[in-house]
Amino acid sequence: MFHNNLRSRAAASLTALIIWSFILIAGSLPADAYSSKSAAKRAAQAAMPASDPQAVVFAAQSIAALTNGTSINDVTLTGSVIWTVGSDTETGTGTLLALGTGESRMNLALKEGTRSEIRDASTGRAIGQWIAPNVVPGLFASQNCATDAAWFFPALGSLTGGPGVVFLYIGQETRNGVSVQHLQTYQYQATEIQGLGPTLQVLSTMDFYLDATTLLPTAIVYNAHPDDNALYNIPIEVDFSEYQAMSGVTVPTHIQRYLQGTLAVDFTVTNATFNTGLTNSTFAI
Repeated sequence: MFHNNLRSRAAASLTALIIWSFILIAGSLPADAYSSKSAAKRAAQAAMPASDPQAVVFAAQSIAALTNGTSINDVTLTGSVIWTVGSDTETGTGTLLALGTGESRMNLALKEGTRSEIRDASTGRAIGQWIAPNVVPGLFASQNCATDAAWFFPALGSLTGGPGVVFLYIGQETRNGVSVQHLQTYQYQATEIQGLGPTLQVLSTMDFYLDATTLLPTAIVYNAHPDDNALYNIPIEVDFSEYQAMSGVTVPTHIQRYLQGTLAVDFTVTNATFNTGLTNSTFAI
């Protein structure tokens, strides 16, 4: 028993010596040894990926083709609309409004009542709301507030760039018989919480298809998601055609939004106004 105790004490002393030696060595390291590693980690997290130069050029040329040099702060599009949900189709009039890149509102005056979709980022956090006849209004799930608010007017969207927007050039291809330049954008976030669902990069990804000759947008494609499942993608496509000059701006007078390949909103623009002084109150939720 005595020898066992002796061996136990010796082992304990050796362990203590090793731990103490480690502490002394660690204490002798430069004071910035750990902070340097932390700073390097922070720098790596904060390093925003570079956008593809070709994509940036095409995006800028597309914005120039749309705006013709006009600085646009807000837009109001009015016209007629065909709204389809399942087997239910309604016709009526509609108004599409956008302020900056974060606020938008679609008001559709239909036979059964007014339907609205609103996006609001005025508080610094993007939120959305839908309003339908005879039901309590509902909020968009957060995963459906990461793509462009002004989905109907690309000149006030990701094509303009802005803080955190990264451009990728996918290449030239043929889409619906038309030669297009395919760009992709996403919103970069320096720190992402892993393992809790899709990242902001995934949720904010949008594909832009620009006519290879005019560089006007022919379509944008992105994903929506069920309220209770951000991992499930519901493809959304918005097609733009029949461009006309209105108040000096090149406007797509035919806007079609498809949900999983089915036409849901068919909007014909009859009038467009710009910079009328829309305020955040129009988009408040």
